[in-house]
Amino acid sequence: MRWPIALAAAFGGLAPAWALEVKATQNTPRLMPYQVFELTFQHEGKYSDPNWEVTIEVEFISPSGKKPKVGGFFYGSSKPQKPIIREFKDGKGRARSEATWPCDPADTWKARYAPSEVGDWAFEWTFRNAQGESAKGGGSFKVVTPRVQPRGWVRINPANPFTFIHEDGGPFWPIGTQDGVFDGNHNGSAMDQKSMEGPFRLETHGGERPAPPPGAMFARGPSMNPQNGDVYFGRHARAGFNLWRFSPHNFSIPVFDIHYDAKAATPARIRWEQAAMVDEMLQLTMKHGIRNFYGIFGFARVFNDQPEDEQGMAKVKALIKYSVDRWGAYVDFWELLNEQKAADGWYAITIPYLKSIDPYHKPVATSWERPDLAGIDISAPHWYGREDELASDQASAGNARNHKRHGKPVVYGEQGNGGGKPELIPQGIGGVWDPGSARRMRVRLWSAFFNQISFIFWETSYAKDGHHMNIWIGPEERQYTKALQDFSYCLDAGVKPAPIQLAGPQAKDVRAYGLRSDQRAGVYLHHGACAQCAQTPAGQHRHHTWDHDRGEVKNLGVTVDVPQAAKGYWYSPTDAAILARFDAAAGKQTFTAPPFKIDLALLITGAAPPDSDGDGKPNDQDEDDDNDGTPDAKDAFPLEREEWADVDQDRIGDSMDADIDGDGKADDLNKNGIPDNEELDWDGDGVPNASVTPWDAFPRDPKEWRDTDGDGIGDNADPDADGDGYSNEEEKKAGTDPLNPLSFPER
Repeated sequence: MRWPIALAAAFGGLAPAWALEVKATQNTPRLMPYQVFELTFQHEGKYSDPNWEVTIEVEFISPSGKKPKVGGFFYGSSKPQKPIIREFKDGKGRARSEATWPCDPADTWKARYAPSEVGDWAFEWTFRNAQGESAKGGGSFKVVTPRVQPRGWVRINPANPFTFIHEDGGPFWPIGTQDGVFDGNHNGSAMDQKSMEGPFRLETHGGERPAPPPGAMFARGPSMNPQNGDVYFGRHARAGFNLWRFSPHNFSIPVFDIHYDAKAATPARIRWEQAAMVDEMLQLTMKHGIRNFYGIFGFARVFNDQPEDEQGMAKVKALIKYSVDRWGAYVDFWELLNEQKAADGWYAITIPYLKSIDPYHKPVATSWERPDLAGIDISAPHWYGREDELASDQASAGNARNHKRHGKPVVYGEQGNGGGKPELIPQGIGGVWDPGSARRMRVRLWSAFFNQISFIFWETSYAKDGHHMNIWIGPEERQYTKALQDFSYCLDAGVKPAPIQLAGPQAKDVRAYGLRSDQRAGVYLHHGACAQCAQTPAGQHRHHTWDHDRGEVKNLGVTVDVPQAAKGYWYSPTDAAILARFDAAAGKQTFTAPPFKIDLALLITGAAPPDSDGDGKPNDQDEDDDNDGTPDAKDAFPLEREEWADVDQDRIGDSMDADIDGDGKADDLNKNGIPDNEELDWDGDGVPNASVTPWDAFPRDPKEWRDTDGDGIGDNADPDADGDGYSNEEEKKAGTDPLNPLSFPER
C-alpha cells in the first residue's frame, strides 16, 4: 500500500501559477530502525532530461530535533517499459545485442532515508523544476521499537582503528566478494543470471586454449549456470561472506556517462533502467544480510586531473550527490574511484563534499589507495598473487605490515589469484583457479584475520579457466570461509594482535599468530615447511605443490596469555571441527597442540564454542554440522547444506554439477530427454530457475520458490516469512501483511 501525502496548504484556495501538480506517496506510516522510508513522486511534466531538470529536497525532523536532509532522484515511469533490442556481430563475428530502454511517460521520482531513531518523525519536501516551478508537501511517520534489535551501520572501531563494529558494539569481520554485473538478456534485471562454480569450458574458441591436464578436476564440461541472485547471495551469505563490492564502469553496467563537453546541458547521461537494477541488487544483498561497499565512479574518468575545472567538478559533485541520495540508505562503505589516480586537488573537493551530504556519515575509501589523505577512512589496496602456499600466511602478514602503517583499516578491495596470461599456456589452467587455489585462499584469509586486514575477492566462477586472474569460488572455498567466520564471531570486538610463543622440535617450521582481548583469545598456526620438498637433493630447487605431503607437526607447545579462566578449543580451519577441548586457567599457559599437517586454530573463550548450523549443539557434539541430513563423516562438504556429494571429485558439488560423472556430457538425471542444465524449471513448481523475474529462490525444492527475508527458509515453511519479528499467524490476526517487513502489528 502507498500512503498519500497532501500538498502543503500554504496557497490558500487556488494554487499559484508556478505551483506544479505533484502526487506524493510514502511507502509506510510505520517502520523499524534502519528500514528504508521511501517517498514516491508522480508528475506529468515534460523534460528533455528528467534526471537533472527536477530537484527534490526532503528535510526530516527526528524525535530529538535533528534535521537530516536527502535529495530525490528520477526513477522512471509509472508504466511498464520494454526495451528496443538491436542485434549485431562484433569484430570476431560473434552474435551480440544491445538494448535501448524508452521511458514514456517519464513521470516518477523517489527519495529515500533510513532512520535509526525511535519515535515520531516529520518531513517536508520541495519538488522544483528548472523553470522555477515547484510544489511542496510534508507528512509524518513513526519509527517503532523492534522485537529484534538491528545491528546498525558498520563503523570503524573507536577502540581499534584497524577493525569494524556495528553500531550495537558487536564486531564486524568483513569477508567480501564481487563479480560482473550485467543485464545480458535485456529483461531489466542484473540479478537473474549469476554464475557459480563452472568447470573447464567445453568450447575452445577455435583451439586457442590448450588442453587442460588429465584428471576429473580439469575435465571440460557443461555448467549449471545461470543461477539466480537468491541462490548466489544466499549460498555466499550462509558461508560467511558479508560484504559485496560494486561500482559502475567496473566490469559492470555503466549506469552513467559523465559529459566532458562543456556545452552539455546536463552533468551526465543516467541510464534510468540500470540505476533501477542497482536498486534491486543492493536490496537483494541487504535482504541476505550482506553489507554494501559501493564504488561511485569505478573506472570512469571524472575530471581526475582537472580539479581547477569548476564546471567539470560541478558535474562530479552532481554524480556524487545522485549516488548518495539514491543508494545511501543501502550502503555501509563508499569508494570514490577504482584503480585510478586523481590529483590531490580532486580529492580536496570530492571528499569533503561527499562527507557533507551523507546523512549517515559512512566511511570513505578510494582506489588506487590513498590512506595518506585526510578524509579517506579506509586503505583499499588490491592484491592478486600466486605465491607458494607455504608462504601464503607470510604474504598476508607482510601486506598487513605495509598497509597498516597509516593507522587506518585495511580492506583489500580486490583479492584473488594472478600471475599473467603466460601462465595459461603451459598447462591450460586459467588464472582464477588451480588445485592449490582453495587452500591458498584459506591460509590467506586466516592469516589476514589474525593480522586484522580484510579481503574482498574478485570472483570469476563461471569457469575454472574463465580468466587470467581473479578467483574461482566453489563449495570448498565457501566451506573454508565459513569455518573462519564461525571461529571469528566467537571472539569479541576488543581483540588485538598478541604474541604467541612456540616450543618443540618442529617449532621452527610453524608460524603463529595471536589475537587477545581482556575476555577471549585466539591462535592460528600455519605449517610453513614441507617434508617432501625437504627430501630434494642439496643444491636443487623443488617447487612446492598442493599435493605434496608436508608431514605432520607433533608435540608443539603453544604459549598463550589467557585473559581469564575459560575453555580452550582446538579447531580445524578445514571443516570447523572441534578437535579437543580443555580448561584454560588465566595467565601465561602452555598447551600442547594436537597433530596437524597444514594449519590449526585455538579458541579460548568463556562463551559458547562454534555451532555451525545454529542448532544448539557445538560442532564436536553434532554429527551433522550443516544440518543437511548427511553425517559429516560422509559429507563431501560438511558445512554447506546444499551439497553433500561430489561423485567425480572435481570440487563441484553434485547439486551444482551439470556433469556428475565427469564424462564431459550434460547429465539427464530425470530421463526426460532434456539435459538437466538446459531445463528451465528443475523442481517443476512452475517458477523458473533463473533468467526471469521473479525467479525460484529454491530451484531444487518444489515446495518453495520465495524467500522474502533472505534467511534461507522458504516462505511456505518460515513461521516469520518477512523476518520482522512477528509470526505469520500474529500478522494474520492483526490484519498486517506477513510478506511485507514494513507491515507489522501495533505493539
